[in-house]
Amino acid sequence: MDSSSTKRMVDNLQDGNEPERKRPNLPPSSNHEDIIPVGRKQKKRVSFATEEAQVFYFEKNHTEEESGTPQEDNDGSVSQTTCRLTAELTVLSSLHGRARRILRDISKLDLQTAIKYGVKMRGHPDPKTREERWKFVFGNVVYITDSTCTREITSYKEAVNIQPATITPEMLERHDELVRILRDEPQLCTTHSVIIIDQSGSMRAADVNGFRNRSQAAYGTLALDYIAEQLYTRGDDLFVDAISVIEMNDTGNLIISKDPLDWLLFNNLLRRQTEAKPRSHGNYLHSVQLASDIILNEWNLLSSLELDSEDLPAYMLVFLSDGKPSDKTPYETEMRLQIVRFLAQTLGEKLTFCAMGLGAAGSDFHSLSELVANVKAHGAEGTFNHAGLSSTELSSLFSSISSTMTTTRTQLLESNTFSSDKTEKSVTMRKNDTPLKKWPFQRYTVCVSRYRFDIDRYKNYKYAWEQVPFRDEAASCFDIETSPFGRGAERLAYRFHEVKLHQNGGKRVGKMMVAKESKFINDERGKEGFHKNFCTIQQKAGSLADDFNKAIKRCPMLKPTKDECSKPPRITFLKCHVYEYNGNDGILSGLLVESFLKGKFTKYNGNNGYVLKSRSDRSVELEIGEVRLDDFLQAFSHYTYITTDHNLIVCDLQGVLNEEGRYPRFELTDPVICTKKKPRYGKTDLRMRGIRLFCKSHRCNNVCKGLGLPNIGSRK
Repeated sequence: MDSSSTKRMVDNLQDGNEPERKRPNLPPSSNHEDIIPVGRKQKKRVSFATEEAQVFYFEKNHTEEESGTPQEDNDGSVSQTTCRLTAELTVLSSLHGRARRILRDISKLDLQTAIKYGVKMRGHPDPKTREERWKFVFGNVVYITDSTCTREITSYKEAVNIQPATITPEMLERHDELVRILRDEPQLCTTHSVIIIDQSGSMRAADVNGFRNRSQAAYGTLALDYIAEQLYTRGDDLFVDAISVIEMNDTGNLIISKDPLDWLLFNNLLRRQTEAKPRSHGNYLHSVQLASDIILNEWNLLSSLELDSEDLPAYMLVFLSDGKPSDKTPYETEMRLQIVRFLAQTLGEKLTFCAMGLGAAGSDFHSLSELVANVKAHGAEGTFNHAGLSSTELSSLFSSISSTMTTTRTQLLESNTFSSDKTEKSVTMRKNDTPLKKWPFQRYTVCVSRYRFDIDRYKNYKYAWEQVPFRDEAASCFDIETSPFGRGAERLAYRFHEVKLHQNGGKRVGKMMVAKESKFINDERGKEGFHKNFCTIQQKAGSLADDFNKAIKRCPMLKPTKDECSKPPRITFLKCHVYEYNGNDGILSGLLVESFLKGKFTKYNGNNGYVLKSRSDRSVELEIGEVRLDDFLQAFSHYTYITTDHNLIVCDLQGVLNEEGRYPRFELTDPVICTKKKPRYGKTDLRMRGIRLFCKSHRCNNVCKGLGLPNIGSRK
């Protein structure tokens, strides 16, 4: 709009002549280029519209007509009370103001909206003339005008205000525990993200919507869309994930070294928005080398622990830059490629490399793309994405790699890994409502012997089986149900009776027991293999349970109070034997036999992270306070992990609470042992996956506290 049209508009207002009211009909803008001086030696070319938007007049607000001045609030701000169209509010943009709007992606409509709907307050006066200025704020648009509110001085968009998380004492306690785990038990870590953030001088550019500069955009979206999103996704469960951050300029500077992924890290990254000072060049080589050293040093450490390759953590290398590297000699280029090539060859599918470009269209990101291509060519995953100068796109990219890490973590902790290429037996399960007298049994009488497994002899590489008498010394054979009443991951369960033979046939003697056999064909020939593994697990768990019972008895905090007539429950595992016999096909077979458990059979925890939620009301009053009886079982699993130097954990605890005697006793069977390294304990040994799943779901209770066990979950 030229000066003559502006003068005519003002004259019409003074004469009281209003132009005809009509709907806005904004003409299409045709652009031409102006040269805006931005420095002594540089000029920046920007585009401006050749025509200003038309101005439309509507009836003024009655209050303003009478007073002739805007209404000022008590706090010095001025509320805008007009009902005019936004386009009527004339903005006489100065050359400087228009240039700033172009560079900061603020349209004239934004400014007009700020004047109409925003809050008006006094701004800082002109530093030279001391002339009064006004400040209009609407949303995150800030608009500074002269004293007449018609000439634009400058404008900018305020940075997005991301609020830090409120840190509770429980968060601090968990943070300290995660730091300890990452230091002392690195094998529990599921993922480690190493993030390179460009901090060269160009990251000071104020051209990303919603942030003061590119550096703040990088840290803001990293905190909000990578850290916070994963924290919201995983909830309150304990995960052990690590984050390292490298700032890249002339060299690589490690500012965050293997910190746990938690809300304290989120706040730390938000502080880096203002603490980070982009400067100088952006040399890729040193930062890439530093990131590689961090990952490979940890990889070699965990490999030395004899972990299986699938139990090793997953690694994410994120590289965010706003342009080509400053170190671009052929030698430096080749060195970068060699570093990522070796990293990809070593880690394979355990490595994901995500490169992100932050810059205007046409920016040179060939070096980043080349690194990604090199990684993908040597067995690792890799992606490159250009976010432009859009904070929305940058946010989406971080959100995408957050989802990738969540999926990777889920795969590492996936529990349904039990599989077998063996053929299952074709059996018909007995119906629970079948009367006892109608249970069909089959009798085996040929070459029947009973054996006990001795784990101590087995450890000393001696023959571990000892033949022992039948439970009832008069017995010489047995009856077994023809149809199983129970089925597990590996076994079928049958009712079982010892039988005493006499001239007229035979008679069942002693109590009913439970016989277990593999549910796979040809998997329980004799005593070895399948049955030896079960006996080893059961006896190992029983030995650890004896140690646990003694530790409970010695602990002062876990002694009964004076008024308590009961005691803490003992934990026991059933003793098992193997009955060898010749089957109908004449082939030697074996059955694993143990006592029949009376009462409500309960599964208290699992090797897949399961923990019983419907807890028993039975409790005991101890010096440390009231303790539920099933808390002793969860504490037992925790105890086995700590007292075996983090090498194994006994879980999948199941059985009955026997209260027939003077004091309660848990009678358990068929446990699972998950190990960090070999030797393994059967197909149900989920290795580090099972240990991580237990640590994720375990909640330390008063028994854990009384025994002085280090916290690996939240305190109840």
